[in-house]
Amino acid sequence: MVSTALGALIALVAMLLNERVKWQREQVSNRRKQCHEIYASFLSALTEAHERMRESPAAEVRDAFREANCYPLRYQLAIVAGQEVVDGGEAAFQIIRDIRDLLAQGVRIDSAEYKALRKRFGAALRELQRRMRSELGVGPIDLAGGS
Repeated sequence: MVSTALGALIALVAMLLNERVKWQREQVSNRRKQCHEIYASFLSALTEAHERMRESPAAEVRDAFREANCYPLRYQLAIVAGQEVVDGGEAAFQIIRDIRDLLAQGVRIDSAEYKALRKRFGAALRELQRRMRSELGVGPIDLAGGS
């Protein structure tokens, strides 16, 4: 009788441990999926903001930036991402805001000032993508586009 009870107790403990491991795996998978979605959305918002602002008259540049939803996604990024990704996100966000301010002043996209900021923005986006891929455990790739 004792051996039967001991056997049942061992089976119960094994089942609980197995469930705990399964739950932890699901939590990691869910977090990774959430990060992936927020990372992709943030990158898309930054790119969309840039494209909308380039096409807008100076008086509408700030509205174009706001409509791309960069701010809400920036806050989401700050909640789920690690420090490296947050820092990279902030760097890209600051540059896109500098572009916003420049274009809102009426500076044209063929100006040297804009071209310099656009080049910095492309480099910041590539670095942010590299950091995001690293945090998600995705292997490195050559991100040469966007300049």
